[in-house]
Amino acid sequence: MRTVKVLIGLLVVAGLGVVWYVLRPQTSPNWQIFTPTIIPIEQAELANPGRGLYQWRGQTMICPAKLISNRERYDRWTWAALEPSENHYNWQPIHQLLDSAEAQGQRVWLGLGASAGPSSNGPFMPEYLQQAAFGASFEGDWYPNYNHDYVQARLEALLDGFVAEFAGDQRILGVQMRSYGRYGEGYLPWNADKSHVMWANEDTARWLVDSWHTRLSQHFLISIPLSKNPVFYYAMTKQPYWSITRDALGMPEQMQNIDQLIQSEITVDGQAIGPLVAERWKVAPIFSEMIGEYGEHDYSGQFLAAQTQVISYHISYVSNGNFAQPYREGPWDFWRDPVNCPEQASNWTQADIHNFGLAGTLAGYRYAPSSIKLAVRDQQLHLESTWQNAGVAPIYERWPLVWQVRDRAQTVVWQAEASLDLRLVLPSQAYQHSQQFDQFSLPAGEYEVSIVAPAINRYVQPLQLAIEGKQDDGRYRLGTLSIH
Repeated sequence: MRTVKVLIGLLVVAGLGVVWYVLRPQTSPNWQIFTPTIIPIEQAELANPGRGLYQWRGQTMICPAKLISNRERYDRWTWAALEPSENHYNWQPIHQLLDSAEAQGQRVWLGLGASAGPSSNGPFMPEYLQQAAFGASFEGDWYPNYNHDYVQARLEALLDGFVAEFAGDQRILGVQMRSYGRYGEGYLPWNADKSHVMWANEDTARWLVDSWHTRLSQHFLISIPLSKNPVFYYAMTKQPYWSITRDALGMPEQMQNIDQLIQSEITVDGQAIGPLVAERWKVAPIFSEMIGEYGEHDYSGQFLAAQTQVISYHISYVSNGNFAQPYREGPWDFWRDPVNCPEQASNWTQADIHNFGLAGTLAGYRYAPSSIKLAVRDQQLHLESTWQNAGVAPIYERWPLVWQVRDRAQTVVWQAEASLDLRLVLPSQAYQHSQQFDQFSLPAGEYEVSIVAPAINRYVQPLQLAIEGKQDDGRYRLGTLSIH
């Protein structure tokens, strides 16, 4: 902690001469100025909600301590798993996941209702819906007919049941729409004839988005896999904004689909889709999953590629799991012990670990106040601050910041919430904020000034800022305020 002083002169000996520099105050002499020491991004990972590495489907992560953001967890379920028989729902696995996440200090993203995929993975649709009237097979996989009124009614019932069970559960941060396409990823087989019932017509595409949006958007962040179809296009036009999920981080050929959509000339209801995709990261998180590809191709470049893609596409979430070869196979056992994360022999090199760790560290936000100025006049506290975000995206929840003043006994003698909204502090630009507090009156003396971003519920920790001075209670000491 430092006490603010005014520097009036500096003697510099340079070569053969002596030079005097007189520093003239640039602001009113009543201002007291604090300059926090910023923690560089390459120095330390700051584990915070809504960003960084997340635990993917219960896998044991690559676990050096510096890599573990681990504030969120993700898993997904097929429609068949959630509704084993008509009107009978099984929410127990989700409850178990939420309880486990809470015990580990995590919140959860859920993928709901995947309805098509390889039959070798088990049924994606409930058996009562796998009838010719309600869908059809293609290359051995069953696809639902969402153009059918009864299939639509059953999906709406599934979503209604989920909301009735989980609305208000603050352990759930976000929900992914997995209803459309193979694995719920929004894509359909390129070689499937357009007459196949798997294809949603224009009205059905709108119904599908609206059925999710009207039920879930008021309770959770909602996300949709990026794809080139009317379902995704229409979702981009809705508010509150849909997040974008991209399931191919580390694979340039697939991630370039984002660029193709940004450059497209597609419009929906008079809204251009390209700008909506390009600007989405400013208002909703870009959620990514590593490549996870099978086959003989060598994906050893995935971690270096992921690092650059996190920056290019303003990604907030990077899956610590679902790695492609040569990391998918042994000797690493990805499901061995995700809680304790024991050391194991693996195919990872130190370069892999460094590149993947940096991808996670870069993801999302990294906030710091670079300067704070205070002045006390006529029972008013004037406060000006400059903030920076060294990450690639903002935070997407309203997270309060609280200024505190403590006396010598460390008793809080004044505190107030800042009007600053961190969601507006975007990367690569200084953000100026000023605020005035009336009825500020303290006896003459010296006081500690601090700031804290308190926990917004009992499932999270106070937000970590990228400055030194953190205390055990999550606040940051900024300096000493002298009142005369």
